[in-house]
Amino acid sequence: MKIAIMGFGTVGTGVEEILYKKRKSLLKNNFDITIERILIKNKNKKRNPHDKNLIFTDDFDEIINSDLETVIDVTSNLEETHERIVRLMKAKKNIVTANKAVVSKYFEELSELARENEVYFAYEASVAGAIPIIHPLMEEVFFNDISEISGILNGTSNYILSKMEREGLDYEEVLKEAQELGYAEADPSADVGGLDAMRKIRILSSLIYDAKIAEDEIFTFGISNIKKSDFDFAKDMAYSIRLLGKSSLKDGKINISVMPRFLKDDFFAKTFDGINAIKVHGENFKSYELKGPGAGKLETADAIMRDLLRILAKREIATFYMAENSYPVENNLEKKYYLRASKISDELKNLTSSEKIIGDDHHIITKKIELKKLTHAINGLKDIFIAEIEEEI
Repeated sequence: MKIAIMGFGTVGTGVEEILYKKRKSLLKNNFDITIERILIKNKNKKRNPHDKNLIFTDDFDEIINSDLETVIDVTSNLEETHERIVRLMKAKKNIVTANKAVVSKYFEELSELARENEVYFAYEASVAGAIPIIHPLMEEVFFNDISEISGILNGTSNYILSKMEREGLDYEEVLKEAQELGYAEADPSADVGGLDAMRKIRILSSLIYDAKIAEDEIFTFGISNIKKSDFDFAKDMAYSIRLLGKSSLKDGKINISVMPRFLKDDFFAKTFDGINAIKVHGENFKSYELKGPGAGKLETADAIMRDLLRILAKREIATFYMAENSYPVENNLEKKYYLRASKISDELKNLTSSEKIIGDDHHIITKKIELKKLTHAINGLKDIFIAEIEEEI
């Protein structure tokens, strides 16, 4: 198989490293994979690949006009990468991508293009790094109704939350440390704001329900406003706090959100640092759980390699997602919520079950309400933190 790689950052170098170091083992098992081109932006930048004979190019046309079969996308760009993937599919080239932003925003379009052009569209690496979750779900949905999926889908947020919880530190202190260690970007907003997890739960949920779920339909609330006092409040009631993406299909309606959760489930509560954790509920089983590294050079490259081998062995599942079901997103399940704010509205007071004032902050537990009632009540309030309560208090 002749391939090209778009991008040669952390994950791209990881793919090249695996292919170079494991070439003998791959060839022994009839997996002959050759990197023909690596597309980069700056040809003058010094690079140190394992294979010193690699050809780097900044000309996308060299790839689109080549006879190579499969292109690996490990870029972080959204619109430019989307345009390139469209052109590549129309040129009859298989796509393996780790770009969750592109997969999430253009899931329906790219799935349709893959079918029309009879190419593979593989995106295991776009969700949860090394954890094999996309392909197990693709197999399950043929014979199994999946009713719910939830997960810690962002390692940066989980690193921050678990460290704050265990060491009693403030958010800004832990964020700075996470940035110094490379867990968090200089601009961490996509991670701590919940956007990254939102894209991943959108991909997973769209796939298992065979329905289009628009990104702006997913209620998304991150962790950037969290305080040590929120952990103190949760700890007093034996709860942990984790950022979860969660969706369920009930009575023909989808409930889907990304937000912090007060929880006691050890599967999530004992998930620390940059680890991801996913729980799936299905018709033929109560649930199964997967846990592992959600990002990283070799970890994400590992998921890409699995996609490559499936394509080469002709055992990849052809794209079948068509968004045929028109389930409305209503978020109509009634839950209790925790909220902390310096000021609260009269509307919020009417939804309050209990309240504790600590310093300048109101710490509130709501009655069992629909999420839309809470979002309406907090509209206009500043510097607030909210969390869904997973179990009854």
